[in-house]
Amino acid sequence: MSSRLNRLPEVILLHILSLMPTKSAVQTSILSKSWRYRWTLVTNLDFYYNGRHPSDERSFIKFVARVLNSCKTSQVKLFRLHLLCPKVRSLCVSKLIDKAVRLNVHELDIVSPKLDFPLSMFTCKTLTKLRITHKFNHYNNWVCPSSVYLPCLKTIDIARYSSSIINVFKLIHGCPVLESLSLEIAKRNNEEDYMFNVPALKRLKLIFRSRTNYVINKVVLRVPNLEYLFVGGVLHSVFVMEDLSSLVGASIACYKGMVNDMWFELLNEIRGVQNLSIQDVQFTSPLPVFPNMKHLELKGFSQYGPISRFLESCPELKSLCIDEVVGWLFKCRVGGMWGWETARQRCRVRAWELPHAPLT
Repeated sequence: MSSRLNRLPEVILLHILSLMPTKSAVQTSILSKSWRYRWTLVTNLDFYYNGRHPSDERSFIKFVARVLNSCKTSQVKLFRLHLLCPKVRSLCVSKLIDKAVRLNVHELDIVSPKLDFPLSMFTCKTLTKLRITHKFNHYNNWVCPSSVYLPCLKTIDIARYSSSIINVFKLIHGCPVLESLSLEIAKRNNEEDYMFNVPALKRLKLIFRSRTNYVINKVVLRVPNLEYLFVGGVLHSVFVMEDLSSLVGASIACYKGMVNDMWFELLNEIRGVQNLSIQDVQFTSPLPVFPNMKHLELKGFSQYGPISRFLESCPELKSLCIDEVVGWLFKCRVGGMWGWETARQRCRVRAWELPHAPLT
């Protein structure tokens, strides 16, 4: 078997090893002499520990450190470390990340109950993508230093964050070429307004998970190059759009059953978009006119009334996609003629091309 694999070009073999979990890649060292150290040249390092046996935690950390120390590649494209054990020490995680940074890492994907980052990560010149997931909210303990400079970082994805938002903004402000930001806030605190002043940002995703802390503050968007905006969860903030001159598409999704006037104000702020997706927003208030709307997607609507109001508010609408509808009548164009159609109990992704003609 190993002799047949050896006929493949070295670059193909290393690519195959990079697609494996790193533990499996290391195990290929027993195949033959030529395979003994081949795994040390892989550029993707992927480690996962489920925490089912806490006694194995130390041996897992030692294994990861040993692999990082043995790497002979000039750069690591991906360092993925997923730790699900609540007893893991943040210092251990920090040391492993520091080793990856010294290997000129491009992408960091970290999942851990306890997080602490080395100072070297905040000045890494090769880092292009950073994903941080907090496994347990009460262990959000990482602190961002005052000096941050990540000249190549284009993508940040932070999930289940519940500490001071100041850390996040310190990180963002040190990323001059940041293009994509995803921020999931698990717990809101009585803090100052959220000021997103990111000139290069093209995609922004904000999710607010907290249902208990009723905090009213402002989310100020000063993002002249933003093309796509997603806002979801439980909205307790007033959005102020100071510069959204490039915005083309947006998605709004709240928890089922949520009714909040702030959603309607948000819709008014983004009324210039061409593409819009709305999910689980229940309302009776009048809608703003969307003069540029071409494509509309509606999810979780159970009545015809809101759908009709959206159609009346989009004079230039060309296509409509409806998902998850329960028992309503809709006036649609089928076979070149307008008529009433009854939805089944669950209608999955029905789309119609709409002519520029009034619904009469």
